[in-house]
Amino acid sequence: MTREQYEHRKQRLDEQLREGIALLEAAHRQQVRALELVWSMSAEEALPSRVPSTETVAPQGGPVSPAPAPSQPRRRGPGELEEEVEAALRNVPEEFDRNDVCQALGYEPERAALYRVLQRFRTEGRLSVRHNGNGRAPTIYCKTSAFDSPSPA
Repeated sequence: MTREQYEHRKQRLDEQLREGIALLEAAHRQQVRALELVWSMSAEEALPSRVPSTETVAPQGGPVSPAPAPSQPRRRGPGELEEEVEAALRNVPEEFDRNDVCQALGYEPERAALYRVLQRFRTEGRLSVRHNGNGRAPTIYCKTSAFDSPSPA
């Protein structure tokens, strides 16, 4: 084995390690989100209900639960989502994905609108892409040093 082959293989192993760590971190974030969801559901069940139960009994005697109505986030005015995302980004880690932003916002904005805001921040040099997403793996963004500087007018 030549020195060049050794270096190439070592470099490839380092790349695989970084990719594996990124996948493991993404899996961990998903597990934490699932745990938080379970926690919020169990915390809601532990609280006394102020609203009567919506569960009804079917004629055959089996319980029937109506599907919850999907909550539609209100429409945001021009620039309003951008301001909300900018504020939310101050509460996410240096490396984050769209799910972290949605969690910091407290709601899930329209996918395309959020994408446009993140792309604008990338164009302004305030964010960079650490890892492009594919399939179920989301794009991992990274804040740059320009993030804390005021946005261009």
